[in-house]
Amino acid sequence: MKNNSSLLCSCVFTLVSSLGAADFEGKVTMKITGPRDLPPALNYSIKGTATRIDLTMPGEVGRVAMLSDSAKSEMTILLLDQKMFMAQPLPKISGTTIESNGAALEASLEKSVVTEKILGYDCVKYTAKSPATTTELWVTDKLGTFAGFGGGNPLTGGLGGGRGGASAQPWEKALASLHAFPLRVVVAEGGQETFRMEATAVVQQSVSSSLFVAPTDFQDLSAMLKGMSLPPGTKLPGGN
Repeated sequence: MKNNSSLLCSCVFTLVSSLGAADFEGKVTMKITGPRDLPPALNYSIKGTATRIDLTMPGEVGRVAMLSDSAKSEMTILLLDQKMFMAQPLPKISGTTIESNGAALEASLEKSVVTEKILGYDCVKYTAKSPATTTELWVTDKLGTFAGFGGGNPLTGGLGGGRGGASAQPWEKALASLHAFPLRVVVAEGGQETFRMEATAVVQQSVSSSLFVAPTDFQDLSAMLKGMSLPPGTKLPGGN
């Protein structure tokens, strides 16, 4: 598969564990800027331990939804236009370590004394550093745990600010241990900003439970996912 900046943030999704959303139930809209092959925005829905991320991928894949639920330790990817879904286990998290496909991924965050109110929520600034990138995150503890864009599924890539591959970015790994939600994420490489994700709206409202499960008329591709293959005519982001 081509490195299309690999599109989608490591979908998540390994979707890092979503350990409950405090008392918040509703939706968060995030604006994304960075490589041209990334979706310009995503909608993040929260209900109890369940989370859902909706976005539109460039190319033939179209609308995608990524579901996770810490109570089930499972993530599900919905290909909405194709009426297909794929399910797989969430990665194991211990402290600041995420175990994905048998590999331990270490990460850490440095907390600052800087605070900022974003969309009415008090946020604390953290910094995550890796050999290649420096990431600034403004996080709140009022919206539960961010599901993230970890590795381990075929719709992976640069949505978390990385340059391809099916692994979570350093800031995602570290953030999983905080049980917090970022309302702003800024990734820099070589001193230049390469990725930004920022909340533009937070709406507290009732969310239907039906949003967090695969529709009954969708085709289950979970067995194919294990072999990293899809039916003829279905292309993945960054694919040939």
